[in-house]
Amino acid sequence: MLFRFYILVIVFFFSLIQPLKCESVDSLLIRIDTTVLSEGQVRLKLQIVDKARDSDIRQAILFAKSAFKDAQELKDKKLIAESQLAIGNCYNYIGASAEALENLSKALTMFGEIGDRFNKAQTLMALGNIYFYSNEFNLALEYYDEVFDYGEILEDSKLMLMGIMGKGSVYSHINKLDSALIIFNETFQFAKDINDKPNEIHSLYNMGEVYRSTGRVERALEIFNLIEQSYDKEEIHPFLLTNLYFSFIESYLQLRDTLNVQKYSQKAREIVQRISNSNHKMEYYRLSFKIDTMCGAHNSAINNHMQFKELSDSINSIKFKESLAKFQILYGLNVKEEEIERLRLDNELKDLTLKQRRIVNYGSGIVVFLMLVVVFQTYRSKTKSKEKNLILQHQREELVAANEELIAINEELHTQRKELQLALKSLKETQNQLIRSEKMASLGMLSAGVAHEINNPLNFIRGGVLAIENYVKDNFRDHLVEVSPLLEILNIGVERVAEIVAGLDDYTRRDDVQVTAVNINLVMDSCLLILQNQFNNRISIEKDYTNYPLIIESRDGKIHQAFLSILTNAVQSIEGNGTISIATNQKNKSMIVVVADTGCGISEEDIIRVTDPFFTTKDPGKGTGLGLSITQNIIEEHNGSISFNSEIGVGTTVTVLLPIKRVKT
Repeated sequence: MLFRFYILVIVFFFSLIQPLKCESVDSLLIRIDTTVLSEGQVRLKLQIVDKARDSDIRQAILFAKSAFKDAQELKDKKLIAESQLAIGNCYNYIGASAEALENLSKALTMFGEIGDRFNKAQTLMALGNIYFYSNEFNLALEYYDEVFDYGEILEDSKLMLMGIMGKGSVYSHINKLDSALIIFNETFQFAKDINDKPNEIHSLYNMGEVYRSTGRVERALEIFNLIEQSYDKEEIHPFLLTNLYFSFIESYLQLRDTLNVQKYSQKAREIVQRISNSNHKMEYYRLSFKIDTMCGAHNSAINNHMQFKELSDSINSIKFKESLAKFQILYGLNVKEEEIERLRLDNELKDLTLKQRRIVNYGSGIVVFLMLVVVFQTYRSKTKSKEKNLILQHQREELVAANEELIAINEELHTQRKELQLALKSLKETQNQLIRSEKMASLGMLSAGVAHEINNPLNFIRGGVLAIENYVKDNFRDHLVEVSPLLEILNIGVERVAEIVAGLDDYTRRDDVQVTAVNINLVMDSCLLILQNQFNNRISIEKDYTNYPLIIESRDGKIHQAFLSILTNAVQSIEGNGTISIATNQKNKSMIVVVADTGCGISEEDIIRVTDPFFTTKDPGKGTGLGLSITQNIIEEHNGSISFNSEIGVGTTVTVLLPIKRVKT
């Protein structure tokens, strides 16, 4: 009964797909000859896998496994690898990632052994897609780069385009939007050169989405209009066309263009009604809610929001059913394989019957003997069939038990994951507090002691200079003119040391110091004074301060600490001669402080991690990796932001944005 049920499901499924594709698969099935083992038959099965994968995944997997078995008997490595690639793609189609990775990895190794670069590139692309949809973007990027490299070696434009598109998708997901935009421009020109309309349209759409997500709505609309006006709707996939209309709506909502919003809402509704896709319907109701809210149609907005919520809950339920369906597919494949084995035995019986008919003319005795053989084989086949049915029943019971155990394990893992996330969040908060407290406590104690120790002898020197000056005035007034320059030099030196100690005291100010108004220009000068001994006449300082003071209310010591850390990194990045430029300016109600150096620069891979605790590019023993982490925390405590831009061999620019509490007008 179960076998008949699957047959009915397969017949119903075939009735839904396009007639041309059905005829194509059927025409290939007619050419299958189970009595022949050859390379041609294996390749025929692989063609069926390729055509049946979108229409009947069960049939595709069965033929892929059958092709693999035949290829093993032929001992043909190329056919074995191609069969494993087909099996891996089928498992990836149903979401069985572990099985897909296992088969694709074996295929990749074998293609490498036999030197089949084209199929190796196809396998690398499939592996890259698995890691991409598993959010392992760095691994996916490595595979896409290899696909592009093989495309260049083989001079295969399709492979090169596949690799570049994959790379652009990765950059879109890791917020490298400018790089993604460059890549999608390249893929557009590439697709245009090789007359690949689908990828040409897709590249344009991706470019528009990047512009829209970065706030350049007008530029995005130019690209969206180009797609709509320059390409036939037949060339655009219905799913992509729906997404295009959704992007139009989002863009015009940002511009509050009610007329165009309603125009593209109507177009999207016409497509959504034709395509039974819950995700598109949910997005349509979400956008309709925003449109009605903008237009003041509150009752309609509430209705659309309710439709959105119902679809959202329904999709979650559908996803759960899809997971069960994937498990059922794997189970059904085992049943199907048992059925194929029985059909094979039946075919053997038919072959024996045909042979019996050919020998009838040689004598009734031989006929009787063959009939006895047939009866014996029939009895034996039925006996084996009963044994296999018993084994199949046992396997069903084991699968049901395994399914229940899998559900229980998934629930337990979900609970453990939530607990680990809470623990990780708590650990990060504790780590940040420890970093700040230990750093500030150590620096405060050290700097306070140094300042105190310097002030004591400094007072002695100041008093001695004053005593000498009075003594000369009283006893050697005639030599006062010659001695005065020397006394003036001593006084200048004492005052300079006092300024350095004062700057050090500003830096080491405790957190409990009262919040005061701080002039950022003076803070920068104080930090430069502390670092003056590190310049060694090799680093020139260029200042471009505002003509009026930029004031922020803060604990003076923390602001000193933040900018001293930035300037210290700038100094240490310059090995020989160089320049450090400091500029301050005002934008609206915020101040902008830009520190640029001509040092060694930071690589693109490291620039995103420079504020991570304990991360440093310096040699062991020359840095703790805490400076910029603490600096970022201080800036964020003051409701500000910090950003970095660097290029190897050119230098680094640090931009700090802080709110102004008081502005001199």
